[in-house]
Amino acid sequence: MAFSFPNSNSVGGLLWRCLLGGPSLLFEGAARARAAAYRRGILETVRVPVPVFCMGNLTVGGSGKTPGVIWLLEELKKRGHRPAVVTRGYGRRGAEPVVLVPNRGEPLPPVETIGDEPRFLARRSGVPIAIGSDRALACEQAWEEFNPDCLVMDDGFQHHRIHRDRDFVCIDARLAFDVLVNHTPAPVLPAGPWRERPKALDRAQMVFVTRAERLSGERGAAVQTVLKKRGLKNTLVVGRLTFRDNETGQSVPPEWLNGQCVVALSGLGDPASFENALTRLGASVRGERYRDHHFFSPREWEGALTRAQREKYRIVVTEKDRERLPETFPALVARLAWHVGEEGSWVPVIESVFS
Repeated sequence: MAFSFPNSNSVGGLLWRCLLGGPSLLFEGAARARAAAYRRGILETVRVPVPVFCMGNLTVGGSGKTPGVIWLLEELKKRGHRPAVVTRGYGRRGAEPVVLVPNRGEPLPPVETIGDEPRFLARRSGVPIAIGSDRALACEQAWEEFNPDCLVMDDGFQHHRIHRDRDFVCIDARLAFDVLVNHTPAPVLPAGPWRERPKALDRAQMVFVTRAERLSGERGAAVQTVLKKRGLKNTLVVGRLTFRDNETGQSVPPEWLNGQCVVALSGLGDPASFENALTRLGASVRGERYRDHHFFSPREWEGALTRAQREKYRIVVTEKDRERLPETFPALVARLAWHVGEEGSWVPVIESVFS
């Protein structure tokens, strides 16, 4: 089942932080030493001949980053560019160092070979994708094989080996308010969900405050004010869900969920965010949670179907989870899209790379 860190201000959270304080200091120290080694040239930084964008985050678990990659690819294509994606393919079972997916109409490789996020990105974006844990090697092969005019790296803000021309960071709006405005502690792994301290935001050229619909206008403005005082360009991002029937391919209006009983079947880093989004649409939601990137066994998905049919619930899954289920699994598939305001803040950051 999915795991979440204890609340930092709870008694359990304080005990957790005390217990794992030592390992957290070791993790943070190792990360800083590695970053410094790249900064000083002790470790080699790899460059490719085209601009590289990175869409990353500071925490484990969901931050709305993957829909941000889709959004960035669409913005680049709108401006006449030819992007390709580089992604790690976490959870894939293939042994190849790098898998190249030209995505020119050929059947996509199975999810076991490339992972759920790369398959989802390929399906949604239509652009070529290079998958590999060595992002530098994947970037080099993507440039050589696909002839893109830019690369988008999915995740990798902490991956210093590859040179990036633009680092974009996603941070959940509620988390941003708690940590940046209310100064709630931000424990680093393994004591908490942070890969780096919030100060690492200063390396970013753009901060996307995701899931801003979960904050009041006043709180969202407070987050932006703190970021602006730190000299960080930023914008609020609202996520909007649309739905389609996985068996028929027909769209289902979000209003249909109002008053419906649904099962949110998920293998996500932040299943609560998905379930809460369905609740805000008026659905009565029961969550069936598995760990992030979980490969559903026939026993698990058949059991979910049996329970849903018995209790007259409709199953709803995300696009990423859909990749790890049978092709015609009877469910509603939720598609999350970014809606980004303040074009004056982010358009120049993108376009200046090519000038």
